[in-house]
Amino acid sequence: MAYNNYGLENIISNNDKNINYINKNINYINKVYDISNLNKQYIISSQIRQPTNTPINWGNTRQTNTQNAYVEPIQEEVEKVLEAIHMVQRLPEDQQRQLIEATREIRYFFDGQVRAEFGGTQHYNAIRCLNNPEVTQVASALSMPNSQLAGEEFFALNRFMPNYADIADVQWWSVYRDGSWGLDTWNPQGEHLDTGVNGWGDLVGSVIKLNGKVLTPQEMIGFYRAIRLRNERGFMTEDSLEVLQSLMRALDTEGSLPRRYEEQIETAHDLGLVGPDGKTLTYTGKSMITPVTARERKQRQIGETNPEIRRIVVPTIFN
Repeated sequence: MAYNNYGLENIISNNDKNINYINKNINYINKVYDISNLNKQYIISSQIRQPTNTPINWGNTRQTNTQNAYVEPIQEEVEKVLEAIHMVQRLPEDQQRQLIEATREIRYFFDGQVRAEFGGTQHYNAIRCLNNPEVTQVASALSMPNSQLAGEEFFALNRFMPNYADIADVQWWSVYRDGSWGLDTWNPQGEHLDTGVNGWGDLVGSVIKLNGKVLTPQEMIGFYRAIRLRNERGFMTEDSLEVLQSLMRALDTEGSLPRRYEEQIETAHDLGLVGPDGKTLTYTGKSMITPVTARERKQRQIGETNPEIRRIVVPTIFN
């Protein structure tokens, strides 16, 4: 979007009150919701609903595998995912229950948020599969019959979710046993996961990459709590998100802003949207202003050459 027609000053100044709203809340944000310290906040809220045993079926499994949006991982990549998976049975007993709940509810939450924003048939604007659970072979590698690997990605979430300005991508991997995971391939813009008539099954293990960072089990549990708290208590308004997006677009176009916006740039830096120089957009900042679909994510995964970006967009890189 070009700003020359009506002036950067007007764009920014019209939203000063919303910038002030962000500034007033940034200290509270950092104290309560700092993702880098989620391992300190992993106790599950009693108000969060417990998962049910009812199978979840997002649609009917089709025989055709279109591979519109995902890249089926080769065996070497599958082994990397399995090495990164946090096995439930290796955790203390109290954390086992919490990880099982967090793994399920994180997917429920972001799937629901995306569908609420775009509609059920346009999930490809922020969701894509990472593999075909019916094809990916893990049972022999784990010595565990009837086990399946299921991978899903929620991408560029901070384009449209005000409470998650600092959360761009969530890559979700899980191994379930005795479930019926597969693909629903009816949409030509990208597949999504289907849990079939047998439902999810029993969780064997899971791992999440958040903006390219691999979370520990404690961080996964903390991440679950943080996103629910943000959703319940609020983080910022839609207007505030629009202000941040205006700042990101202006920086992307102009490379700098007038000195009087230093506090606003500091806020963007605290949220990980700009680098230390206050001028360079980070991957997360770019995600706020970059239109993208599932098929485009696939092409980014295949064609990205920057090693730092590859660590984020390639779902089988865990180091």
